[in-house]
Amino acid sequence: MHKLAVVLKLAVPLFFVVGALHLTLGVGADVLLGAKLPPEAIADPALDSQNRFYGLSFTLYGVLLLLCSTNLPKYATVLRCVLWVFFAAGLARLVSIALHGLPPPLISALLVSELVAPPLLARWLAWAEAESRQGGASYASQ
Repeated sequence: MHKLAVVLKLAVPLFFVVGALHLTLGVGADVLLGAKLPPEAIADPALDSQNRFYGLSFTLYGVLLLLCSTNLPKYATVLRCVLWVFFAAGLARLVSIALHGLPPPLISALLVSELVAPPLLARWLAWAEAESRQGGASYASQ
């Protein structure tokens, strides 16, 4: 599971950078992703507060991935939960698309990563667990 742990650790900074951008820029972070918002919306206190809160909350994914990467056998269930919640969040974007149309290209790219990466990582985890149970390579060496 060593390779999976490394991949998880490599993803962690992305979550921290996204959280930091939303903390510092508020709704402006969404403008960087291509959202077309009028100045009034960018300055709206409710939207700004919500964006900073949820943006910084996004860093929890990074924290949990880092934690899980330190001991995958111990935190395998936590990792599966993190992956499937992240996948469900990607599915939630499909609701937005159905109601309001396609988002800008950068957000569409995020959607693809949210729908593709979690199942692949969950499958990798399941494979490594099965290998370990069958007496194959230990968790530490995969």
